[in-house]
Amino acid sequence: MRLYLLDVEKLQDERSGANLCEKAIDLIDDYRKEKALQCRHFTSKGTAIGVGLVLQLAARGYVEDISRASKGIPISLTAEEAVRVLQRNGEVIKLAYSIENSGKPYWEPNLDIPVSETRTPFLSISHSGRYVALSLSYYEVGVDIQQRKSIRTDKISDRFFTERESALIARDPDLFFTIWSRKEAWGKCEGGGLVPAMHRDFSDLTKDLCRYYIWSENNAPSGYSLCVCEKIS
Repeated sequence: MRLYLLDVEKLQDERSGANLCEKAIDLIDDYRKEKALQCRHFTSKGTAIGVGLVLQLAARGYVEDISRASKGIPISLTAEEAVRVLQRNGEVIKLAYSIENSGKPYWEPNLDIPVSETRTPFLSISHSGRYVALSLSYYEVGVDIQQRKSIRTDKISDRFFTERESALIARDPDLFFTIWSRKEAWGKCEGGGLVPAMHRDFSDLTKDLCRYYIWSENNAPSGYSLCVCEKIS
């Protein structure tokens, strides 16, 4: 599994990031370019371009340090760094996608991309605040990143979470975002989205949830929660 983390703050800034956006949009595939151009707000456009950049990095198999990447440590770049890397690496890789009804993306099988070994890997994408996260695996995979905000976590957890989860969150409200990210990552991994995960208990990953899944959630940037879920059986 490889985990990419891209800081897109500069791309989201209409005043200082316009020139960078112009460079970056020429480095992403046509599908992602079209989605970016459809965005009405500059912040959303910058995020969409960031998704396209990180997909190009992942398709190329870009890593800064292979030993760190193999341990699940995020391959972290700013948007400016991503643009410089991709400008050095030649033409844009043509990517083709299939999108499930749940919104889960897949690369079309047999894509001619450098990262492919025996087969085209699975991927999952998430974005929140200033970050875009992408996980790449030869298992079904889901990733979620959440910016921690000041919200009424008790009201949401009481309505949508299990009793055990809600009790833990009442004692430590910060756990809300950790558990939410677990639910999102699992829902993306399974392909059913968030709804099936809402009333399933994710307060303890050491029991049944470890029998069928590999979890990683120790590499979040400050102020965020980050979770990756891989289905191994």
